[in-house]
Amino acid sequence: MSKTTKAFIVAIAVMGIVRFILDANGVPKDVVKYFSMSAIMVIGSLYFAIATATHKERLKASYLLVMPYMTVEVLALSYTWATGRQTIFHAAEYSMGTSIAVHTLGHLIGGFTWEPLLIFALIEVVWGIYTGGRSFLKPKTTAA
Repeated sequence: MSKTTKAFIVAIAVMGIVRFILDANGVPKDVVKYFSMSAIMVIGSLYFAIATATHKERLKASYLLVMPYMTVEVLALSYTWATGRQTIFHAAEYSMGTSIAVHTLGHLIGGFTWEPLLIFALIEVVWGIYTGGRSFLKPKTTAA
């Protein structure tokens, strides 16, 4: 695993922990929402779309980007489930009106299935645009 991959994993996890701590200490949700794991995941997705050479590497990167996010989400939702104390992780705009049990299990199941596959699909689209643009803009050379 590359240093860059590890850096993205750590950054996503740390951002999630910061988000949880801020929320647990009463910082308004209108402020906490800007501490976004998703934003780091988007940056990582763009990076891996350009920096990886194969589809397999991009698929692996998509899972590695989702794992720290899913871990923080499931732990924070489990905290809400166990304590009954509302957190930003189960706010109405994020839970889509589901119960805490459904929301937690949805992240656990989604984190191993459709969430990384969706990230992979987006990475592949960016890779395709980048590769196509690069070949289009690359000057054509002819043999002398």
